[in-house]
Amino acid sequence: MPPPAPRVPGILAGRRPTWLEIDLDALAANFRVLTEAAGGRPLWCVVKADAYGHGALDCSLTLESAGAAGLVVALPEEGIALRRGGIGLPILLSGPLPAGGAVPLLDHDIMPALSRVEDLRRLEDAAALSGHSASFHLEIDSGMTRMGLPPGHLEAFMEVAAGCSHCHLQAVFSHLASVHEPGDEAAQRQLERFSNAVRRVRELAQRDIPCHLASSPALCGFPQAACDMARPGLLLYGVSPAPTLQPPASLAPVLSLRATLVLLQEVTAGVPVGYEGTWASPTDTRLGVISAGYADGLWRDCAGRAEAILNGERVPYVGAVNMDLAQVDLGTRLSAHPGDVVTIIGRHGDAAISLEELAGRTGRTAYEWLTTLGGRVPRLTYKAGRLDHVWTPTGSLRMEC
Repeated sequence: MPPPAPRVPGILAGRRPTWLEIDLDALAANFRVLTEAAGGRPLWCVVKADAYGHGALDCSLTLESAGAAGLVVALPEEGIALRRGGIGLPILLSGPLPAGGAVPLLDHDIMPALSRVEDLRRLEDAAALSGHSASFHLEIDSGMTRMGLPPGHLEAFMEVAAGCSHCHLQAVFSHLASVHEPGDEAAQRQLERFSNAVRRVRELAQRDIPCHLASSPALCGFPQAACDMARPGLLLYGVSPAPTLQPPASLAPVLSLRATLVLLQEVTAGVPVGYEGTWASPTDTRLGVISAGYADGLWRDCAGRAEAILNGERVPYVGAVNMDLAQVDLGTRLSAHPGDVVTIIGRHGDAAISLEELAGRTGRTAYEWLTTLGGRVPRLTYKAGRLDHVWTPTGSLRMEC
């Protein structure tokens, strides 16, 4: 007998039964695991892109309670939203300094990442005019060739920094371009460039400025990058950054995606199914239509590549996934009824569909899967083992439980 199937939560009565479950207890446990993996070093936790689809405010509040040293966002508005939500942790803006000026960052106590003298001067001028004291992290281009100060420009940058009376250099960091293979030589070269740059910054500043380099992939396979602090993102949410890496075994997925069967169809052999008729069953079968599509984060080409879980068994997607619906082949023996819950991402009993599996089967990354989960899908957030509240990124549903 299969284990009891998940049920549609009663709070979704009258609404489309497609939802994400966010386990904040798992997030807090993952934070503790990664703190140990980082040798007890402080963790600056990446919560950009709505915490990779998990809900930036809820995740940030959980991480703050768990002991995070700081949070990392990519957009000014992401940091401002966290401040308005009551977050008191240091917040680092890893993206570019806004063209419109630094005043909104100063007003909300958000530290920018700087890599150009002109941005440092803009920050200093804004801080002087507003009467704020500003902190920033200096980003070094160690080989990513994206953002970051070229090491050859360090002296000029630090000379300007030394003349700033309102700006304070808090830390130095860089991004690893490739660390998905243990012992990656390119990563080792980046580490050497970064270490040399940090040493030079400390010499010029005449103080011991902390540094950070280790992202989630580095925490899995590049312990040399540990530095003074670590900067995990994807691993916090219980997902491995790449199949070549081995994350700590005790990490647990934070997110599950579920939908329901809305219709069963008897189909005879050879009948084309779905848009463009891209699939036809070789035998008589039954199809189940489920209440999720590519507008909800289920990629259109999952058919023929990926599977879902129904009543403890795997069932393959068939035909092209639609914007709002998808179809699975149930065969003729599996017991199924309209209203049964289908697990798209997550676990049902001993069966599980992980993001890592879906990424591998569809030729995409777990990052892409998470950050394209539909904004209209309700998020059911669980805390201390109980449903805490329900919300959607579009703001169309927010109910306290």
